[in-house]
Amino acid sequence: MINIGIIEDNHFQLNNYKEFLEDFQECKVVFACKSMEEFKALPFKNPDVKVILLDISLPGESGIQGMQELKQTYPEAKIIVLSGHDGKQYVIESIKKGASGYIIKTSRLMEIYHSILDTVNQGGTLSPKAAHLLISYINKDPLENIKHKLTKREYELLALLKEGFSYKEMADKLFVTVFTVNQHLKKIYQKLNVASKSELISKIWSNNLFSWFVAMISGASMINLIFI
Repeated sequence: MINIGIIEDNHFQLNNYKEFLEDFQECKVVFACKSMEEFKALPFKNPDVKVILLDISLPGESGIQGMQELKQTYPEAKIIVLSGHDGKQYVIESIKKGASGYIIKTSRLMEIYHSILDTVNQGGTLSPKAAHLLISYINKDPLENIKHKLTKREYELLALLKEGFSYKEMADKLFVTVFTVNQHLKKIYQKLNVASKSELISKIWSNNLFSWFVAMISGASMINLIFI
């Protein structure tokens, strides 16, 4: 049995989701609320919730703001955002806050049902638009957020460093000595407030969703993002 919770402020859509999902023998809607405040006021919270369908544009506390409490209440539950917003900031913020999926509300009800199955069985689900936005964010230059702190030469050096080149290889490519490479790195360490090469690499990738993506995959026995 897949116990499902729904938080959606549109009364018609809330009932529509609930009635549709309960037509499936393996699905049971254990709560259906119109706001985070209504969810918090529930007298009893079923402990065995597997999936939560969450609208992020809610009256009062938003779905994104309420995601932390939902994760605390149901640490094993998968949160699928159902949203009318398809902007990059909404997709990225939702995933960062702990959502396992992001579906645009224009999706057909049967697609939402299959997204629930995909999330329960394989770990995650994304609508094609959300998948495109997530991939473009992961693929962006991880040095972009710190580029303004660096000189042109320091940026070139870091670009080579993140590709895995040794100090000698970087020196050869930049037509400088290994000593000069070390001097540049010392200045970069100071500017970025790090003390070692490993800490520097960690700092570079921490500015990108790539680090979250790797952690998410390595933290699950089987997880796939299903592009519905």
